[in-house]
Amino acid sequence: MPVQAVIAAANYREESLPDEVWIKAAVAGGLWASFEIIIGSFLHNMRIPFAGSLLAVTGMVLMIAFHRLWPERGLIWRAGLICALMKSISPSSLILGPMIGILTEAMLLELSVRLLGTNKAGYITGGVLGVSSAIIHKIASILILYGFSLIEVYLNIYRFAARQFGVENPDPWKLLAALAGVYIAAGLAAGILGLSVPVPEKNLQTNQFPATIQSAEQPFGATGHRFSLTLLLLHLCAIPAFIILTGQTGIATGLAAVAIWCLLISRRYQQVFRRFGKPVLWLQFLIITVFAALFWEVDCDRWICISREGFMAGIAMTLRAIVVITAFSAISIEIRNPVVHGFLTKRGMKGPYLAVTMAFAALPFMISRMPGAMQLIRHPGLSVKQALTDAGELLQKLKTNGIPSA
Repeated sequence: MPVQAVIAAANYREESLPDEVWIKAAVAGGLWASFEIIIGSFLHNMRIPFAGSLLAVTGMVLMIAFHRLWPERGLIWRAGLICALMKSISPSSLILGPMIGILTEAMLLELSVRLLGTNKAGYITGGVLGVSSAIIHKIASILILYGFSLIEVYLNIYRFAARQFGVENPDPWKLLAALAGVYIAAGLAAGILGLSVPVPEKNLQTNQFPATIQSAEQPFGATGHRFSLTLLLLHLCAIPAFIILTGQTGIATGLAAVAIWCLLISRRYQQVFRRFGKPVLWLQFLIITVFAALFWEVDCDRWICISREGFMAGIAMTLRAIVVITAFSAISIEIRNPVVHGFLTKRGMKGPYLAVTMAFAALPFMISRMPGAMQLIRHPGLSVKQALTDAGELLQKLKTNGIPSA
């Protein structure tokens, strides 16, 4: 049934509703984004470590419960895509990492359910894979940020710590295995909790949402920023270019080039450098540089060995991190270009675009129905049950109203 759809600059034309599975994904993905916003903000403000892993557990519990409510093929990965796209308009300058993490978790859970079926084995295995992907994503992010030199520093720190306890020739794989065990246990808990959440009746109506759900603005509308496809391509090339430049010409040349590049970037993207205003980030750079200088030498016969080569490696890792953070932040801004979204809409991404528009329209009402962050963390099962109860009514409202108007 044709409905009014939002298009650029609040113009209107008739569009078809996306497939029902996309509408369900809009509900599930929107509620996943609501959990991310509430719990993520709390964990960020409290500076709680492993926040990404805790969010992965919450996401798996929610998606397993939703798939039991609506056991549709492709629902999980679509919901993950919706949640990731909603993350893309986050005010944070670094959104690519969280987007990839969310989509990876959803794809792994979807894959497990398809291979093993909609049963305990499929859901629990998917929960383990989804939660475990958080540590893999974290390791990959660190390697992208600092390079493989950081691995050698970590290994030497581990060997040094083990020797202090009288352990000779320590095996670093044991530490990795213990860490993997923790994530597997968390994934098992997420799968079991997702299976234990009572699924409400599908026709249950709570009348908690307004009869008409409307969005105040386009999620990917103009932001006042002058976008450039050319700059988007240049930023994509900047990371390998500066890494090669620093490796081939030395630290001094690399430092000068990065400084000039950052100065040029700051003139166009002032918000990019907000993260560099945080003392914690510079403390992290300092710790990595100092540790690289102290633990670069493998066969050190003294208690402390200061390596000039290690110190230079630490500087190189810091420069690499600055380039990656700056480039990814700029890419995160330029990728919101309406031309990019228009191109994707014409190339088979129309369903996701319309679905994410619906999800954005309903997001304020979803968040208003959510309990506080502490309630979500202390009683995740009850919180997910409430989300499932609201989902049925929200689905009917979106199917009836169609795509919200701007």
